[in-house]
Amino acid sequence: MARQTRSFARALLLDIVGVVLALGCALFAILVWQGAASTEESAQQKIDESLDRAIERLRILAAAAEMTVDSAARALYMSGTTGAGLRPALESSLSAFEQRPELSYLGIVLPADGEYGTLERTSTGEILLWLFPGTRPDDRFTRNFMLTENGFSLHEERSSDGYDPRTRPFYRAGVTAPAEGRWIASYRWILHFEEAGTTPLWGFSYVKALRDHDGRLLGVLDADFDIPALNRFLAGIAKDYDVRLQIVELGDAPRLLGGPQVGRVPLPVPEELAPLIASAAHSFTGKIQSGEERRWAAARRFELKGGSSWMVIASREASLIEAPLRRQLYQVGGMGLAMGLGLVLISVRLARRFGQPLTALERSVAAIGRTDAETVPIITPAAGGFRETQLLEEALSRMAAAIRDREGKLAANTAKLLQAQEQQMASLALKGAIFDSTDTAIFSLDDSLTIIEWNAAAETLFGAARRQVLGRSIQEVVSFPGGPADWAAILATMDTGMFRFLGARGAFDAELRIIALHQDGQAIRTLIINDISARKMAEQHLRHLATHDELTGLPNRNLLQERLEQAIAHAGRTGRLLALLFLDLDRFKVVNDAYGHPFGDAVLKAAGQQLVALVRDGDTVARHGGDEFLILLTGLHTPADADAVARAITETLRQPLVVQGREIHLSGSVGMSMFPHDGTTAEALISSSDIAMYRAKSLGRNMYQEFTHEMKEETQQRVKLETCLHGAVAAGQLQLVYQPKVSLASGTIIGCEALLRWQHPELGMVPPSRFIPVAEDSGLIMPISDWVLRTACLQAKAWSAAGLPAATMAVNISARQILRHDVAEWALGILDETGLAPDLLELELTESLIAQDVDKVTATFGRLKNAGVKLSIDDFGTGYSSLSYLKHFPVDTLKIDQSFVRNMLTEPGDAAIVRAVIVLAHNLRFKVIAEGVETAEHCRLLCEQRCDEIQGYYISKPVPAGEFETMLRNGVQLPVCRA
Repeated sequence: MARQTRSFARALLLDIVGVVLALGCALFAILVWQGAASTEESAQQKIDESLDRAIERLRILAAAAEMTVDSAARALYMSGTTGAGLRPALESSLSAFEQRPELSYLGIVLPADGEYGTLERTSTGEILLWLFPGTRPDDRFTRNFMLTENGFSLHEERSSDGYDPRTRPFYRAGVTAPAEGRWIASYRWILHFEEAGTTPLWGFSYVKALRDHDGRLLGVLDADFDIPALNRFLAGIAKDYDVRLQIVELGDAPRLLGGPQVGRVPLPVPEELAPLIASAAHSFTGKIQSGEERRWAAARRFELKGGSSWMVIASREASLIEAPLRRQLYQVGGMGLAMGLGLVLISVRLARRFGQPLTALERSVAAIGRTDAETVPIITPAAGGFRETQLLEEALSRMAAAIRDREGKLAANTAKLLQAQEQQMASLALKGAIFDSTDTAIFSLDDSLTIIEWNAAAETLFGAARRQVLGRSIQEVVSFPGGPADWAAILATMDTGMFRFLGARGAFDAELRIIALHQDGQAIRTLIINDISARKMAEQHLRHLATHDELTGLPNRNLLQERLEQAIAHAGRTGRLLALLFLDLDRFKVVNDAYGHPFGDAVLKAAGQQLVALVRDGDTVARHGGDEFLILLTGLHTPADADAVARAITETLRQPLVVQGREIHLSGSVGMSMFPHDGTTAEALISSSDIAMYRAKSLGRNMYQEFTHEMKEETQQRVKLETCLHGAVAAGQLQLVYQPKVSLASGTIIGCEALLRWQHPELGMVPPSRFIPVAEDSGLIMPISDWVLRTACLQAKAWSAAGLPAATMAVNISARQILRHDVAEWALGILDETGLAPDLLELELTESLIAQDVDKVTATFGRLKNAGVKLSIDDFGTGYSSLSYLKHFPVDTLKIDQSFVRNMLTEPGDAAIVRAVIVLAHNLRFKVIAEGVETAEHCRLLCEQRCDEIQGYYISKPVPAGEFETMLRNGVQLPVCRA
């Protein structure tokens, strides 16, 4: 066989590459040796520093827990070491608790009955306040309150499960703990009201006994960390310092409390950590074998108050060369690679210089690519070429024709393949567009619950991109608000199911349908999820409107009735008291009429907000209707608790209320009923508080009254009076009597006042003070007043027609008449009907009546005065006296109230008021009449003060029409004194 010719280019390149590889290997060996030597010292130093910082962080955590307990102890001192002080003390400690997110619980135990209050931080970050009654016989309910924007509100109330914290390890350790407190070993916790099958939970506590100056135990306080909370804290430290942190609780039976593999329960100490614990008298730093991995590890003993000890262990992977040295090695290697490439390029340059035959061959090959498909390429061998080039030239010549033939076939097949791919891609694009264009979340799962499809709506709903979730388990991506989703129940759904998931914008309600099919022998489930939160919110809004007042947002009568019935049932079981307050806003109608209904609505809202602020979270403020509110107070110990709330309401309503920049003055009349004393049903309690409220109004408003059974009897009597009063006019039971008025200037009778009397066959003589208010409230005052005025006018007309001396007939006008009817038209109509001269009629209106609607009263007075009717202000000085309106009213007479006249002989103040009214009236050109004159001394003093007229028992008591007619006919000169 002929000896083959050596390739020049190959020989040159192989020599250069060999030199470069030899130099690179030598340099790399030197760098590896240097890196391995410096890595060990650096690793020991770093692991020690990381452990020291981690222990310092743990020490700060323990100190913070101890400070939180001290803060709670101070709060308990201030709130009182009783059951009533537990919640205020814990609320005062809330700020310190919130500042330590690692803390799981902060609790206070009272030794007397084992009452226990604690703050809990749930796994979702919510904060609850628990109150356990212990062994208290008067309270068997455990309550928890949830922290909201407005503070703690009642979240749940359950019957006590008999939990007594005094039997728990933390309490026993706290009782025997030194004054500065102690940390106790980990123990299994009791989980209240947890579902069966829940994994046990372990934790550890710092406990401290609170004692008075005499050493008497006042309470035991505890700050607790559950093991998951400790491991979350360790995970953060481990991430900061790039180490694995583990904590072993030392003692007779060491336990692994902290570490990546620890869940809710401590684990046995791994075998690889046993040497570290054995050498824990001081410290340990070195390499350990963890499974198949070598790791650098450092261990230190961490002492806690009270004698408890931990072994804190930090470890990281033991690498041959640390990262900084590896970077240097890479840099030097890169430089060597660059040098090698330079040598290769030089070799190529030399090869090209001496390789002209190769260049000619390259040109021939390039000509093949430019040759037309139907032309067979011709390659001419280069002169003086190497053996390789000669062989390649011959081979290329033979292959040229075959290449062109294959190219034609490949081109045809490629065209068909591209067309099929384009059709398939268009079909997939159409399906993908439909899949992603819907607003409904759609995703598919295989048998192992792995996500294999995830559309755009699912990305939006759950906040997870498609590329992030494909291939992952659905259990990692979709969960319930309270924890992992129950996928067994979800996938068992038939037709349509309702579930609540946790999405990108929080928890939402969803309607779910499942479509199951088989593909390639595997079950595929496609889940279709519609977010129905908006529909749920609309339904909740409708339910809210059905149970709440639309204007104020407060509960309405229906919801109040429901809560009252529930409160009555609960109070009946527990023996606690409850109270119902019935509030009516005084003078609200005046404000509403003066400023309009929109402003009145704003006043009602503001008043409702004030009431809500005055009661506890568990109480109810409801709008009963109009300007009336009902306040339900539950869980009371004594009636004094309800008295305090009622007093606070009346005192608050006395203060000015600023609404829309306008200051208004309101007051409130409050009636109060108690369960079970004043009623055992909702209807009875509402009725009783309503009766008490009306009693408060009748006593002058702006006060509160407790219901009594006497009030109920009075109400029943009032109803009976109203029933009897309906037929009094038709039965002829009403009659008028007339009390003379005498002029002090002449001593003669100048008129009389018509006074109404009611003689009932069973009730006897009913005084006006009893039946007039009933007539006004029931609306009967209108027909009665019509009968009184018509009868009085007919009687005065009869006296005038009989030729008796002229006598003015005075008749009282009620508030309901002048505020609800056209009094001028009514009075003038009766005068026209009876034929009485207008100047013989005098209408008396009380001062308080005038103040209720000054404009209307002024207009009415003007029409009556123009017709010739005399006008008098009755009971002057007892109402809302205002000189500004007095000077504009066209009245003839001021009538001094009999309370001032009767006491003017003994009370200097009343005598001064009488003198002032007489001077004021004369200056305004009014006449003055004093009623209630009973003695000659009264008459003498009034003469001295130049009073114009008098009326009273000193002259005559009210008499029937016949007796008064006799007085007029005989011209009786009554015994009056002359000034």
